[in-house]
Amino acid sequence: MLLSRYKYGTKAIVYISLLLLLVFTSRDGQAAASATPPHILFIVADDLGWNDVGWHGSEIRTPHLDELAKSGVILDHSYVQPICSPTRSSIMSGKFVSHTGIQSLISATKPCGLPTNITTIAQQLKGLGYDTHAIGKWHQGYCKEEYTPSKRGFDTFYGYYTGAEEYFTHLRSDTVDSKRWTALDFHYDHGDEYTNVMDMNGTYSAHVFANQAINIINQQDVSKPLYLYMPFQSVHGPLQVPPEYPDKYPNIKDKNRKTFAGMVSALDEAVGNVTDAWKKRGLFNNSVIIFTTDNGGLVHAGGNNYPLRGQKFTLWEGGTRGVAFVSGPLLNKTGYVYPGLVHAVDWYPTLVELAGGAVQDLDIDGFPMWSHFSNNVTSPRTSFPYLIDNETKTFAIRVGAWKLMIGVKNNSWYPPPPESTVDFTDNDHNFDEELANTAKPKKPIVHLFNVDDDPTEHNDLAKSQPEQLATMMKHLEDMKHPYVPDLCGPLPRTSKADTDMHGGVYTHGWC
Repeated sequence: MLLSRYKYGTKAIVYISLLLLLVFTSRDGQAAASATPPHILFIVADDLGWNDVGWHGSEIRTPHLDELAKSGVILDHSYVQPICSPTRSSIMSGKFVSHTGIQSLISATKPCGLPTNITTIAQQLKGLGYDTHAIGKWHQGYCKEEYTPSKRGFDTFYGYYTGAEEYFTHLRSDTVDSKRWTALDFHYDHGDEYTNVMDMNGTYSAHVFANQAINIINQQDVSKPLYLYMPFQSVHGPLQVPPEYPDKYPNIKDKNRKTFAGMVSALDEAVGNVTDAWKKRGLFNNSVIIFTTDNGGLVHAGGNNYPLRGQKFTLWEGGTRGVAFVSGPLLNKTGYVYPGLVHAVDWYPTLVELAGGAVQDLDIDGFPMWSHFSNNVTSPRTSFPYLIDNETKTFAIRVGAWKLMIGVKNNSWYPPPPESTVDFTDNDHNFDEELANTAKPKKPIVHLFNVDDDPTEHNDLAKSQPEQLATMMKHLEDMKHPYVPDLCGPLPRTSKADTDMHGGVYTHGWC
């Protein structure tokens, strides 16, 4: 039963959604009706901000992504978690983080991961006949073998287990109890075979991952459906990229922004190379391409979310309203901006829907969205929790146009970069040093915004709209249950993760 989905929506909307699936069943526009399930290319960018893509008017050029976005459906209200692991867990599980316990980062030195009793989207698709491959950043746990990608439904995994590393050397460092180590985190996993990738030192990760994807695409039996999950390292820190990419931006003077822009260009090029191979292999005509960021940009690391308030790590719109699109020839309607609410948990049932699976049997929080994207039909999603964290007493929820925040760290509006072509004349958006202080308030502050009318979160209505505030507080109480406590955040770092005890590499077997 879809208990959690009914809790955050309405039964009427769910029934309408299911009816729409029956109505829109033409072969040329509805993949679910296809004799062969569609190939799925699912791309995740890391720390890509709202103002970091061409279709939002950024000074950073993203021609390949722009072409895919504008020839498909741009998702204008696609929501993610404010940090890496939680968003990935939502995509993998179809469940809100308060239902999985992944409210925090999965640290490289903490013994935790996405609970193994959760059936991942890769396992679902594998059961529906798909070949499944993951390339890039995992960040769903690795301390025991059961957490690793090849045990979570992927035929192969090529990439790194943890949250960040060097782009060229593929090394990372950690410190526990004053002991610091630096080691390789780059792997090729295939079934029960685990191989450390030792021969890519000096090769930029966006190039490495794109080449691996092209290899898989070129070897794919086109008669069998392919699920290729590509969570790129780009554009997460550290700020590293071959010099020819930032050299494309002589007008950008800020060093971090210039390097970051080059990293975005390298990502865009990699996506272009992968999608070119996708088309040449004959996969495109029966395929869906999905692109999303995992959270907002980090301003001090070159990202930008203008005009939205906040950044990565925050529950403001700049940290949670992500750039995203759906593209491909199976869409009935294309070239438009979809205005409805979408959440990362909705990708799970949408992919199952595309694959011809029984969506109604899934015990998840997501809604199947394909028919809505494909036909510009009103979104079934009317609400979601940004975060429910009983341990830290941090809460943020969305119901319709309204957003309630309690105990949330403050954050400012960050202006666009000086080189931006955006007209920045609104003094109300000026950077506020006091608001940029992300220290948690001593007393929980309650905020209430109408995000439809006030997407930049300027006008706090908590005091002027007491009845609406009371209604939202009731919704919050409903969303607090069921609840799985944070599995990773409270855990101490452990020296058991010390790579010196595991052959000098990041690997499983220590929890």
